[in-house]
Amino acid sequence: MTFDLDTLSFQFLFLPAVLLCFTLAPQRCKNAVLVAASLIFYALGDLRFLPLMLCSLLLDYGVCAKLVRSTVQMKGRRLFFWGSIIKSILLMVVSMAGSQLGWFPMPLGLMVYTVTSMGYVIDVYNGDEYFDGNLIDFLLFTTFFGKLQAGPIVQYTELKEQWQHRELGLQRVRTGVKFYVGGLAKLVILAQGNAAVQQAIEQLPDASQTVLSTWVFIIVSTFSLYYTLTGYCDMARGLANLLGMDFPENFHYPFQSRTVSDFFNRFNITVTKFIWFGLRLNYLVWGVYFAAFILLERYFLMRFLVRMPPIVDRIYTFVVVMFSFTIFSGGTLRMTGYYIRSMFGLNGLPFWNSDIYYILTTNYLVILLSFFFATSLTGQQGKTVRSRWPKLLDALGLAVFLGIFVAAVSFCV
Repeated sequence: MTFDLDTLSFQFLFLPAVLLCFTLAPQRCKNAVLVAASLIFYALGDLRFLPLMLCSLLLDYGVCAKLVRSTVQMKGRRLFFWGSIIKSILLMVVSMAGSQLGWFPMPLGLMVYTVTSMGYVIDVYNGDEYFDGNLIDFLLFTTFFGKLQAGPIVQYTELKEQWQHRELGLQRVRTGVKFYVGGLAKLVILAQGNAAVQQAIEQLPDASQTVLSTWVFIIVSTFSLYYTLTGYCDMARGLANLLGMDFPENFHYPFQSRTVSDFFNRFNITVTKFIWFGLRLNYLVWGVYFAAFILLERYFLMRFLVRMPPIVDRIYTFVVVMFSFTIFSGGTLRMTGYYIRSMFGLNGLPFWNSDIYYILTTNYLVILLSFFFATSLTGQQGKTVRSRWPKLLDALGLAVFLGIFVAAVSFCV
């Protein structure tokens, strides 16, 4: 995909055009402008699958219209509901299976717009959400270009209230720029930097693999996934703010969690009730692994964890989470077993060699920054400085984010 939230054409052509049209449009037309922008964004990114997205969403829109016109006791109401749910599940399953088998690429944003639309159908069916019949609002809710890549998942009623009382101003622009630039830096510097280290280790011949290279591989794989997801979500929050919307936080420093249960409450917050990473057996085992630790904590470990110093709890959680990514990163369970054995020196590998030494000495900065920005230290220090020198922080903040933006853009070239 050559057109995305982190491309220069988006940053310097598409986004300014959208902001200009949105600002000039009257209030009643602003959502229509954003729907048109979202459809153009999708067409520029993956035109082949635009009809698929529209057909799926329009079908769900029609089902919702049928649900609100039917009484609770009508059998046809249940038939329409389950038809929509089965359609959405099959769409996700077939798309993930087809992409993993190499039949076709994963359609842009399919998991996000399908989960969003399916969740809305479920809520309308249960009476937890209302359906007002506004097609433009429904399409903006499901297809907004800022959140197609990785969410966050938002509720229709929350957005509807924001659209009815849309607030635009300098403070919202500042917030939007902060989130977008921060997310862009996470994606193009940290996520892609860790992915480059991961690729360098993968390309090492078998004879050059070591215990240390396996540990580093799992760590950078974890950070690559984390900063990809949180980067896209932060950019979505930034774009939403620029356009008068508030999106919920989707990641709240999950690697600072004191328990595995707490990790799940902080990681991909708006979609923890959905499984949408793929259909491989590894992903199922990954879910079972976490479920086992959550149950273990609930019925046994918690009595000990509450007595431990926070640093001990966090080390425990970090190690458990890191080991989980040996399952997630392995293409097969056999490869996962190889990683685990290698991490403990059971495959006869040396601890380190010149190859992994070179990789670490040329990429140590991105790894250290990944650890640092996975904590809340920057936010805590920012609050301290703001309470004492608010004007100084505003001036420094502008300079810092300008520097971060320039650095991030240089990685986009």
